[in-house]
Amino acid sequence: MSPAARTPDPPIVTRAFLGLTAAHFLQALGYASMLLLPVHLEHLGASRTEIGAIMAVSAVGGLLFRPLVGWALDAVGRKPTLLAGTLLATVGLGMVGLVTRISPLVYVARLVFGVGVGAMFTGYFTFAADLVPPTRRTEGLALFGISGLVPVLVNPAAERLGLAAGALRAFFPAMGLVVLASLLFLRAVPELPRTRSTAAIRPLAALLELGRPRLWPVWLATVVFSGFVALFFAFATVAAADHGMAHPADIWLTYALGAAVVRLGGGRILDRIGPRNLVAPALASYAFAAMALGGAQTGGALLLAGLLGGVGHGFCFPVLASQVVSRVPEPRRGAGLATYTGLWDLSALTLPPLLGMVADARGDRAMFDLAALGAGLLLALWALLEHAFGGERARPANGEPAAGGPA
Repeated sequence: MSPAARTPDPPIVTRAFLGLTAAHFLQALGYASMLLLPVHLEHLGASRTEIGAIMAVSAVGGLLFRPLVGWALDAVGRKPTLLAGTLLATVGLGMVGLVTRISPLVYVARLVFGVGVGAMFTGYFTFAADLVPPTRRTEGLALFGISGLVPVLVNPAAERLGLAAGALRAFFPAMGLVVLASLLFLRAVPELPRTRSTAAIRPLAALLELGRPRLWPVWLATVVFSGFVALFFAFATVAAADHGMAHPADIWLTYALGAAVVRLGGGRILDRIGPRNLVAPALASYAFAAMALGGAQTGGALLLAGLLGGVGHGFCFPVLASQVVSRVPEPRRGAGLATYTGLWDLSALTLPPLLGMVADARGDRAMFDLAALGAGLLLALWALLEHAFGGERARPANGEPAAGGPA
């Protein structure tokens, strides 16, 4: 077949895709605003260990309810699950506005917020995977994910507008109203018909499917990646402040820039290169970002650390999400992505408190260097698992077609 006669690529950007992207952008503003919570907590006198624990507690709610979220997405639907998550996240942000000292209230607020974010995080990307063409899945998820990264710019913007640590109490409830407004856009997005199976309503069957060897390397890479994200989200802003950066939230400017540029500029080649070939470079970029952040002596070095972290994030998230979708049968897509996002909560729950103790005892540089070293060791194990099991395809379930897309 000549190039002129080749079938054009199916479109990614449709009315439904744009509506879902707009809704995701608004809810992501609320999630991103929590990057300023460590600054508020430090203002209230919290130590690094306390900051790590408070930031991690939202993952408890997310983890406890993640199996229910996965089941609801497959058995009940995408939109009802997103509605419940949106309402919970809004309440959690409102509760943060009541925090005036380090007390149980801030832990409860983070717990409620974590349940809501867990449902939204999983639900939006499951919905997006339904909408994008399978042959352009990684590219489509990369473009959709930009709407979740650009909102991190709310943090330097808030700082430039003069929202100092003591003024953040009103900022968080305001962002809760923004999250609630996302429902206006979500309402207009039609939920597509999808394949159903009896396994979709049997959580144990779905769990066994998700334990297949073909997914082991994806889960391991997700642990490394989400660990870096948890580390940066908990400590990057306060580390930049302690290094003497005049506007520490500016580190998120270069972070968002790096992530957005690689997705806009390199989105079309993601599926052509193959997601599995991009995992190692993306994780290596984040490891270098951690080392740069720990050893930074100037504002420029801190901005470079943010840029490297953003590049790693920009590639790694859609690459791993695409692999999950490709290796899990379509009727259990919600359960598969619930496991993927649940690993993010597991990392957020365990790593910030532990690494925070390292920072309190040995300093920020030791904390970031230790994270980079651990990632290097796990990346070597990932390579072995991917070589052994990565080529295995998702098998049909109950007569359904096997999951497609690049492995």
